[in-house]
Amino acid sequence: MTQQEMFGGNWTQQKLRVLSKYLRAYRKIFDRNERARYFRVAYVDAFAGTGVVPRPEIEGAFAELIPSLVTAEEEFRKGSVRRALEVDPAFDHYIFIEKDRSKCEELSDLRKEFPNRKIDVVNEDANVALLKWCREMDPRRERAVIFLDPFGAAVEWSVIEAIAETKAADLWILFPFGAVNRMLTRGRKPSPSWSDKLTRIFGTTTWEDQFYSSSMMASILSPEQEVEFVYKIADRNSVVDFFAERLRTIFAEVANPGFLFNSKSLLFVFFFAGNNKTGAKIANDLLRDIAK
Repeated sequence: MTQQEMFGGNWTQQKLRVLSKYLRAYRKIFDRNERARYFRVAYVDAFAGTGVVPRPEIEGAFAELIPSLVTAEEEFRKGSVRRALEVDPAFDHYIFIEKDRSKCEELSDLRKEFPNRKIDVVNEDANVALLKWCREMDPRRERAVIFLDPFGAAVEWSVIEAIAETKAADLWILFPFGAVNRMLTRGRKPSPSWSDKLTRIFGTTTWEDQFYSSSMMASILSPEQEVEFVYKIADRNSVVDFFAERLRTIFAEVANPGFLFNSKSLLFVFFFAGNNKTGAKIANDLLRDIAK
Protein backbone atom coordinates (compact mmCIF):
# COMPACT_ATOMS: atom_id res chain seq x y z
CA MET A 1 0.00 0.00 0.00
CA THR A 2 1.35 3.41 -0.95
CA GLN A 3 1.80 6.26 1.53
CA GLN A 4 -1.03 8.13 -0.19
CA GLU A 5 -3.38 5.18 0.24
CA MET A 6 -2.40 4.92 3.91
CA PHE A 7 -3.07 8.61 4.26
CA GLY A 8 -6.61 8.15 3.03
CA GLY A 9 -6.15 8.28 -0.70
CA ASN A 10 -8.13 10.26 -3.23
CA TRP A 11 -11.06 7.85 -3.07
CA THR A 12 -11.40 8.39 0.68
CA GLN A 13 -11.49 12.16 0.24
CA GLN A 14 -14.03 11.84 -2.57
CA LYS A 15 -16.53 9.92 -0.44
CA LEU A 16 -16.04 12.28 2.53
CA ARG A 17 -16.56 15.38 0.39
CA VAL A 18 -19.77 13.95 -1.05
CA LEU A 19 -21.06 12.96 2.38
CA SER A 20 -20.19 16.34 3.91
CA LYS A 21 -21.92 18.29 1.16
CA TYR A 22 -25.01 16.12 1.43
CA LEU A 23 -25.23 16.50 5.22
CA ARG A 24 -25.00 20.29 4.93
CA ALA A 25 -27.70 20.38 2.24
CA TYR A 26 -29.90 18.00 4.25
CA ARG A 27 -29.73 20.13 7.39
CA LYS A 28 -30.51 23.30 5.48
CA ILE A 29 -33.68 21.70 4.13
CA PHE A 30 -34.88 20.79 7.61
CA ASP A 31 -33.83 24.13 9.04
CA ARG A 32 -35.40 26.38 6.41
CA ASN A 33 -38.60 24.44 5.70
CA GLU A 34 -41.18 25.22 8.37
CA ARG A 35 -42.99 21.90 7.95
CA ALA A 36 -39.71 19.97 8.05
CA ARG A 37 -38.72 21.58 11.36
CA TYR A 38 -41.31 19.34 13.01
CA PHE A 39 -38.96 16.38 12.68
CA ARG A 40 -35.99 15.51 14.87
CA VAL A 41 -33.08 14.66 12.58
CA ALA A 42 -30.30 12.21 13.38
CA TYR A 43 -26.99 11.24 11.83
CA VAL A 44 -26.02 7.58 12.23
CA ASP A 45 -22.46 6.43 11.48
CA ALA A 46 -22.36 2.65 11.79
CA PHE A 47 -18.62 2.06 11.33
CA ALA A 48 -17.49 5.21 13.05
CA GLY A 49 -13.83 4.42 13.78
CA THR A 50 -12.19 7.27 15.70
CA GLY A 51 -13.28 10.25 13.64
CA VAL A 52 -9.98 10.75 11.80
CA VAL A 53 -8.26 9.21 8.79
CA PRO A 54 -5.09 7.31 9.89
CA ARG A 55 -1.91 9.32 9.47
CA PRO A 56 1.36 7.82 8.16
CA GLU A 57 4.44 8.77 10.14
CA ILE A 58 6.44 10.19 7.20
CA GLU A 59 3.88 12.79 6.11
CA GLY A 60 2.98 13.56 9.70
CA ALA A 61 6.55 14.24 10.81
CA PHE A 62 7.18 16.41 7.76
CA ALA A 63 3.91 18.34 8.16
CA GLU A 64 4.72 19.35 11.70
CA LEU A 65 7.74 21.34 10.46
CA ILE A 66 5.46 23.73 8.57
CA PRO A 67 2.47 25.25 10.44
CA SER A 68 0.37 25.72 7.30
CA LEU A 69 0.74 22.03 6.49
CA VAL A 70 -0.48 21.09 9.97
CA THR A 71 -3.76 22.92 9.33
CA ALA A 72 -4.12 21.36 5.89
CA GLU A 73 -3.37 17.90 7.27
CA GLU A 74 -5.93 18.24 10.05
CA GLU A 75 -8.60 19.12 7.51
CA PHE A 76 -7.53 16.26 5.23
CA ARG A 77 -7.66 13.70 8.03
CA LYS A 78 -11.15 14.52 9.27
CA GLY A 79 -13.27 11.41 9.05
CA SER A 80 -17.02 11.14 8.58
CA VAL A 81 -17.73 11.53 12.31
CA ARG A 82 -15.91 14.81 12.75
CA ARG A 83 -17.23 16.24 9.49
CA ALA A 84 -20.78 15.43 10.55
CA LEU A 85 -20.27 17.07 13.93
CA GLU A 86 -19.07 20.25 12.21
CA VAL A 87 -22.24 20.59 10.12
CA ASP A 88 -24.11 23.79 11.01
CA PRO A 89 -26.93 23.78 11.86
CA ALA A 90 -26.24 20.61 13.78
CA PHE A 91 -28.22 17.40 13.75
CA ASP A 92 -30.47 16.89 16.77
CA HIS A 93 -28.84 13.56 17.55
CA TYR A 94 -25.61 11.78 16.59
CA ILE A 95 -25.29 7.99 16.90
CA PHE A 96 -21.81 6.57 16.42
CA ILE A 97 -21.60 2.77 16.28
CA GLU A 98 -18.22 1.11 16.73
CA LYS A 99 -17.34 -2.46 17.66
CA ASP A 100 -13.84 -1.66 18.95
CA ARG A 101 -13.96 -0.53 22.60
CA SER A 102 -10.81 1.62 22.44
CA LYS A 103 -12.16 3.49 19.41
CA CYS A 104 -15.41 4.05 21.30
CA GLU A 105 -13.44 5.74 24.06
CA GLU A 106 -11.93 8.13 21.51
CA LEU A 107 -15.37 8.82 20.08
CA SER A 108 -16.71 9.55 23.57
CA ASP A 109 -14.00 12.18 24.02
CA LEU A 110 -15.60 14.17 21.20
CA ARG A 111 -18.35 15.19 23.64
CA LYS A 112 -15.83 17.52 25.29
CA GLU A 113 -14.92 19.10 21.96
CA PHE A 114 -18.55 19.37 20.84
CA PRO A 115 -20.46 20.03 24.09
CA ASN A 116 -23.53 21.33 22.26
CA ARG A 117 -24.00 18.11 20.28
CA LYS A 118 -26.12 15.23 21.55
CA ILE A 119 -23.80 12.26 20.96
CA ASP A 120 -24.46 8.58 21.71
CA VAL A 121 -21.61 6.10 21.23
CA VAL A 122 -22.72 2.50 20.80
CA ASN A 123 -20.11 -0.23 21.40
CA GLU A 124 -21.71 -3.02 19.39
CA ASP A 125 -21.65 -4.89 16.10
CA ALA A 126 -23.03 -2.56 13.43
CA ASN A 127 -25.58 -5.02 12.05
CA VAL A 128 -27.02 -5.73 15.52
CA ALA A 129 -27.05 -2.08 16.57
CA LEU A 130 -28.70 -0.86 13.37
CA LEU A 131 -31.49 -3.43 13.53
CA LYS A 132 -32.19 -2.31 17.09
CA TRP A 133 -32.08 1.37 16.09
CA CYS A 134 -34.53 0.81 13.23
CA ARG A 135 -36.99 -0.93 15.55
CA GLU A 136 -36.86 1.95 18.03
CA MET A 137 -37.06 4.80 15.50
CA ASP A 138 -40.33 6.75 15.37
CA PRO A 139 -40.86 7.59 11.67
CA ARG A 140 -43.80 9.86 12.53
CA ARG A 141 -41.47 12.20 14.38
CA GLU A 142 -37.92 11.40 13.22
CA ARG A 143 -35.77 11.55 10.10
CA ALA A 144 -32.17 10.42 9.66
CA VAL A 145 -29.15 10.08 7.42
CA ILE A 146 -27.29 6.78 7.81
CA PHE A 147 -23.73 6.29 6.59
CA LEU A 148 -22.44 2.74 6.12
CA ASP A 149 -18.72 2.55 5.39
CA PRO A 150 -18.05 -1.12 6.22
CA PHE A 151 -14.85 -3.05 6.67
CA GLY A 152 -15.00 -5.41 3.70
CA ALA A 153 -18.38 -7.03 3.15
CA ALA A 154 -19.72 -6.49 6.67
CA VAL A 155 -23.20 -5.06 5.98
CA GLU A 156 -25.98 -7.62 5.67
CA TRP A 157 -29.02 -7.11 3.47
CA SER A 158 -31.40 -7.55 6.41
CA VAL A 159 -30.03 -4.27 7.83
CA ILE A 160 -30.49 -2.38 4.56
CA GLU A 161 -34.03 -3.75 4.39
CA ALA A 162 -34.77 -2.60 7.94
CA ILE A 163 -33.53 0.91 7.09
CA ALA A 164 -35.76 1.01 4.02
CA GLU A 165 -38.78 -0.12 6.04
CA THR A 166 -38.55 2.97 8.26
CA LYS A 167 -39.44 5.13 5.21
CA ALA A 168 -37.71 7.91 7.12
CA ALA A 169 -33.97 7.45 6.59
CA ASP A 170 -31.62 8.39 3.76
CA LEU A 171 -28.90 5.81 3.25
CA TRP A 172 -25.34 6.32 2.01
CA ILE A 173 -23.51 3.02 1.62
CA LEU A 174 -20.16 1.99 0.20
CA PHE A 175 -20.73 -1.24 -1.68
CA PRO A 176 -17.47 -3.24 -1.36
CA PHE A 177 -17.03 -4.17 -5.01
CA GLY A 178 -13.42 -5.27 -4.56
CA ALA A 179 -14.28 -7.73 -1.79
CA VAL A 180 -17.36 -9.03 -3.61
CA ASN A 181 -15.48 -9.49 -6.87
CA ARG A 182 -12.79 -11.53 -5.10
CA MET A 183 -15.47 -13.86 -3.73
CA LEU A 184 -16.91 -14.33 -7.23
CA THR A 185 -14.34 -16.95 -8.22
CA ARG A 186 -13.57 -17.92 -11.80
CA GLY A 187 -13.96 -21.45 -13.19
CA ARG A 188 -16.15 -22.54 -10.28
CA LYS A 189 -18.80 -21.14 -8.02
CA PRO A 190 -17.71 -19.68 -4.68
CA SER A 191 -17.16 -21.91 -1.67
CA PRO A 192 -20.16 -22.51 0.63
CA SER A 193 -18.92 -19.94 3.15
CA TRP A 194 -18.42 -17.28 0.46
CA SER A 195 -21.78 -18.17 -1.13
CA ASP A 196 -23.50 -17.64 2.20
CA LYS A 197 -21.71 -14.31 2.59
CA LEU A 198 -22.76 -13.15 -0.87
CA THR A 199 -26.35 -14.16 -0.18
CA ARG A 200 -26.34 -12.11 3.03
CA ILE A 201 -24.92 -9.12 1.12
CA PHE A 202 -27.45 -9.28 -1.74
CA GLY A 203 -30.37 -10.66 0.27
CA THR A 204 -31.10 -13.29 -2.36
CA THR A 205 -29.58 -16.40 -3.96
CA THR A 206 -30.41 -15.20 -7.48
CA TRP A 207 -26.91 -13.71 -7.77
CA GLU A 208 -25.74 -17.20 -8.78
CA ASP A 209 -27.89 -17.20 -11.93
CA GLN A 210 -26.90 -13.61 -12.71
CA PHE A 211 -23.16 -14.06 -12.30
CA TYR A 212 -22.53 -17.64 -13.47
CA SER A 213 -23.32 -19.82 -16.43
CA SER A 214 -22.60 -23.49 -17.10
CA SER A 215 -22.51 -25.99 -19.94
CA MET A 216 -22.33 -29.77 -20.16
CA MET A 217 -19.51 -31.42 -22.08
CA ALA A 218 -18.40 -35.01 -22.55
CA SER A 219 -15.73 -36.12 -20.11
CA ILE A 220 -12.29 -36.68 -21.63
CA LEU A 221 -11.74 -39.72 -19.42
CA SER A 222 -15.24 -41.16 -19.82
CA PRO A 223 -16.85 -39.91 -23.06
CA GLU A 224 -20.16 -41.53 -22.13
CA GLN A 225 -20.39 -39.21 -19.11
CA GLU A 226 -21.01 -35.47 -19.14
CA VAL A 227 -19.18 -32.94 -17.00
CA GLU A 228 -20.55 -29.53 -16.02
CA PHE A 229 -18.26 -26.56 -16.70
CA VAL A 230 -18.98 -23.37 -14.75
CA TYR A 231 -18.20 -19.90 -16.12
CA LYS A 232 -18.14 -16.56 -14.33
CA ILE A 233 -20.02 -14.12 -16.55
CA ALA A 234 -20.17 -11.26 -14.04
CA ASP A 235 -18.30 -8.07 -14.84
CA ARG A 236 -18.14 -4.75 -13.03
CA ASN A 237 -21.32 -3.37 -14.59
CA SER A 238 -23.43 -6.46 -14.00
CA VAL A 239 -22.45 -6.68 -10.32
CA VAL A 240 -23.06 -2.97 -9.69
CA ASP A 241 -26.35 -3.00 -11.63
CA PHE A 242 -27.53 -6.05 -9.71
CA PHE A 243 -26.97 -4.36 -6.34
CA ALA A 244 -28.62 -1.16 -7.60
CA GLU A 245 -31.69 -3.13 -8.68
CA ARG A 246 -31.80 -4.81 -5.28
CA LEU A 247 -31.87 -1.36 -3.66
CA ARG A 248 -34.67 -0.28 -5.99
CA THR A 249 -36.86 -3.13 -4.77
CA ILE A 250 -37.04 -1.54 -1.30
CA PHE A 251 -36.28 2.19 -1.74
CA ALA A 252 -38.32 4.68 -3.76
CA GLU A 253 -35.24 6.59 -4.93
CA VAL A 254 -31.75 5.31 -5.79
CA ALA A 255 -29.17 7.71 -7.20
CA ASN A 256 -26.71 6.82 -9.94
CA PRO A 257 -23.66 5.40 -8.14
CA GLY A 258 -20.20 6.89 -7.78
CA PHE A 259 -17.15 4.73 -8.46
CA LEU A 260 -14.18 4.96 -6.08
CA PHE A 261 -10.83 3.69 -7.36
CA ASN A 262 -7.38 3.36 -5.87
CA SER A 263 -4.34 3.49 -8.14
CA LYS A 264 -5.04 0.01 -9.50
CA SER A 265 -8.70 -0.95 -9.42
CA LEU A 266 -12.27 -0.25 -8.34
CA LEU A 267 -12.57 -0.57 -4.55
CA PHE A 268 -16.04 0.68 -3.67
CA VAL A 269 -19.21 1.94 -5.29
CA PHE A 270 -20.92 4.78 -3.42
CA PHE A 271 -24.71 4.44 -3.36
CA PHE A 272 -27.49 6.70 -2.14
CA ALA A 273 -30.95 5.33 -1.46
CA GLY A 274 -33.93 7.03 0.11
CA ASN A 275 -37.60 7.82 -0.25
CA ASN A 276 -37.73 11.42 -1.45
CA LYS A 277 -36.90 12.94 -4.81
CA THR A 278 -35.18 16.01 -3.35
CA GLY A 279 -32.55 13.95 -1.55
CA ALA A 280 -31.99 11.77 -4.60
CA LYS A 281 -31.51 14.81 -6.84
CA ILE A 282 -28.89 16.28 -4.49
CA ALA A 283 -27.15 12.91 -4.27
CA ASN A 284 -27.14 12.49 -8.06
CA ASP A 285 -25.52 15.90 -8.50
CA LEU A 286 -22.84 15.11 -5.92
CA LEU A 287 -22.07 11.65 -7.26
CA ARG A 288 -21.86 13.04 -10.78
CA ASP A 289 -18.90 15.12 -9.57
CA ILE A 290 -17.03 11.90 -8.75
CA ALA A 291 -17.51 10.74 -12.32
CA LYS A 292 -16.03 14.01 -13.57
